[in-house]
Amino acid sequence: YLYGPAEQPMLTPRGFCFDGAHVLISDTGQNRVLIYEGWPGAGYHDPKLVLGQPSLEASDRNARGRPSASSLHYPSGIWSDGQRLAVADAWNHRVLLWNQFPIHSQQPADVVLGQKAFTQMEVNGQGPGAPPSAETLYWPYGLTSDGEQLWIADTGNRRILHFVRWPENHGAPADGVLGQPDFQSRDYDP
Repeated sequence: YLYGPAEQPMLTPRGFCFDGAHVLISDTGQNRVLIYEGWPGAGYHDPKLVLGQPSLEASDRNARGRPSASSLHYPSGIWSDGQRLAVADAWNHRVLLWNQFPIHSQQPADVVLGQKAFTQMEVNGQGPGAPPSAETLYWPYGLTSDGEQLWIADTGNRRILHFVRWPENHGAPADGVLGQPDFQSRDYDP
């Protein structure tokens, strides 16, 4: 059983990934990602790394500041193959990508999707009511990859975005969309 660190146990974990070498958990309610080396045993265990917060005791959204390459606000989906890492940072309306697996706590991400810069956090890049595009996100809660392609569950826009290759640039456009007829639609008509 995995309960998180004794000083600050997990609060509403929503994402989990085991890449064969690490257990990764999106501790959503505390705006952080916990990374354990190997499979921890029963009881409380401190993670090897924490992303999104300056310490295990901290839990504020965006580490009490504005969004940055090393902050999180309601991280949900998480994926890693042990070489790279992707985190759906839902309430910052973005996905953070690490091109190499993090080796220290609070390590900044390399690429941001859904926004043009790490310091932005607007719905669809402009704010509430803004239409979506191939470059924007609205509450991305889930994601997965096969190591080359990337799929993002863009919940607020009611769609799945598909990237044929692992994105290398901030705000890279998706190559395909599922659930909507085009990138500009977000309608729901039961």
